[in-house]
Amino acid sequence: MRGYLSSVALGLAAALAASMPVAAEDFSFIAGKYALDPEDCKLLGKGKPFSKELVGAISQEVLTPEGITSPREVHCKFRSSSAADNGWTVKADCEEMGAAEAYELAVTSAADGALAVVSEDVYGPEPLVFKQCK
Repeated sequence: MRGYLSSVALGLAAALAASMPVAAEDFSFIAGKYALDPEDCKLLGKGKPFSKELVGAISQEVLTPEGITSPREVHCKFRSSSAADNGWTVKADCEEMGAAEAYELAVTSAADGALAVVSEDVYGPEPLVFKQCK
């Protein structure tokens, strides 16, 4: 009897844990779509993030809540975010030439709504400053 009750309790606990909602990552600081080159804003509708259509159409990196798509095929898919001192730390899987590695990107926002992304290992020492697409 004791084994039966333990099994039932364990089953109920597993069912309850499975039914609990998983907290979605908060990327609310990414208010839409952004581009380094404003001309690329109109191209963001030509393909999904990371798609060959979008990669072939854009001239420079673009940023969406899913991540950063690059015409150079250095894509960073966002996994999680957390608040940092002056912005956010975003954990991303960045892929170059088919090989993906985990990186942390520092993201800050400007008064004009632009987002600056810094990751010396991925993009070099200078920030990529993405302007919000209108």
